[in-house]
Amino acid sequence: MRHDRLVLILLRRELVAGLRAMRRRDLAWIGLGGGALLAYAIADIVLALQAAAPKLRDDQLLWTLGLPLTLAVLGALTGNAVARLCLARAFAPFLKALPLGPGHRRHMAGRATLAIFAPLSVLVAVLVGFACAVIGKPWPAAWGVGAAILFALGFGTAAFWRLRRPRLLLDEAASETAPVGRPWLRRLDQAHPRWLSSWAWNLPGGQLRPSWKLAAAGLLLAAAAVLGAGASLAGRTAGPAAVAGLAGGILVFMLSLRCQPLGSPVLRTAPIGFTRAWLRLVQLPLQLSLAFFLLPAGAALAAEPSAWAVPVAGGLWLLVLNGAYAVFGAYFLNAPFVAMLSFASALAYASYETLEYGRTVLIGLAALVVFLWHRTRQRYRNG
Repeated sequence: MRHDRLVLILLRRELVAGLRAMRRRDLAWIGLGGGALLAYAIADIVLALQAAAPKLRDDQLLWTLGLPLTLAVLGALTGNAVARLCLARAFAPFLKALPLGPGHRRHMAGRATLAIFAPLSVLVAVLVGFACAVIGKPWPAAWGVGAAILFALGFGTAAFWRLRRPRLLLDEAASETAPVGRPWLRRLDQAHPRWLSSWAWNLPGGQLRPSWKLAAAGLLLAAAAVLGAGASLAGRTAGPAAVAGLAGGILVFMLSLRCQPLGSPVLRTAPIGFTRAWLRLVQLPLQLSLAFFLLPAGAALAAEPSAWAVPVAGGLWLLVLNGAYAVFGAYFLNAPFVAMLSFASALAYASYETLEYGRTVLIGLAALVVFLWHRTRQRYRNG
């Protein structure tokens, strides 16, 4: 039909507009610098695979359970994210004037999801096949095809589930007149400018809407905190609880931080500086992150009082990591998933390089954070 490719057209034009909005110097830095880093990372991975080739070839648990499960989970996460991205374009407010029903809009989103899935599956097949060839695994092409099939199963299941869910279209007028939300949210989100985090979270009238996602995330995080605290108390050591508090705290911060208002012309034209608006958006996620950290940190201190420096160091590292991710989240304004992936990749790569070159590598990570902060601040000021 005439509008079947509309979502694909919107995504393509958004990508082109984003590239045209960047300066040629920035594109050159991304292309040349990113290409050089990618080539170095690939060479490093190839050397690591060759060094561990005998162990990897004979690890039956890896090939029968580890790799299939990883590919299926990766496919499910990717399928859910891609389908959600396409649905957001298909149900965009500026398309309400088109004579398209919910079924047709889901059909457009499904077609765009399928078009994005095709190159991703080919990429997975090539990467797994290449890795198998590097370590000398028999039939690398067959392993690549099998990996693509497992990735496709996870991707298709999650994407189909996301596309079949009924999409709730909120009435904007009703949301503006809705009563102010929960008392605890009112107390935490009333600093000036008020209700900025509620705006970022798209909460109508500041009301926190319970959902199965919120409940599942809360249960998983609570289970991780309890397990870490229990391990520390049982072993009389502060390490497990401190690690659980640090990992859970940064995860809570990453999941709760949303920086979309920084791109709004309404906020940018208001007499509010970038630093103040950014700190205001960070305030509520930081409070949630520290609140989660306190339980495992208290358990770590109770398990080993003499090692009080461990939870204190964990708290300081939590603040540092939260601040670094807040810069990534503000730079990747409307793409929190890309911000999480970029931050995790930068952190993992810097951690890996510190094993070879020492802690001086962290200076490069700090320089990257400062550069992203500068570019985000310029974009807020100049558009």
